[in-house]
Amino acid sequence: MKVVLSIILIALLTGCATTYNLPVEQRSRSYARPMEDVWDAALAAIDDVELALIETEPEHGRIRARSGGNIFDLKGYMVLIAVRVQDDGYVRVDANAEATSEETIVDFGKANRLVKKYLRALDRRLRAVAP
Repeated sequence: MKVVLSIILIALLTGCATTYNLPVEQRSRSYARPMEDVWDAALAAIDDVELALIETEPEHGRIRARSGGNIFDLKGYMVLIAVRVQDDGYVRVDANAEATSEETIVDFGKANRLVKKYLRALDRRLRAVAP
């Protein structure tokens, strides 16, 4: 029983293999910029953090990228990015990461760090392009 409780405690303290448990403000940003500028910056930030672009759906505002050494690396992370215009005119970017391997249950915060690194790169990109 102590072993099971210890494993649960470690899992809670070290983080799950996704970022859906993070508060929204830690995995999203809103910008008072045109949609095209934010979309371009969102794509460029993928290169900045050395992710591999998998798919874009500009009409739906979705981007998929992955981390890992190569396409055959099954223990990487999928990064899902949504870019959309809100009712208040701001453009919101939501980023989430999840482990691609079902074996990865606890990742010691790697998914969280990946999303935070991506959002910092996005912030830098949009600061560099003055409105």
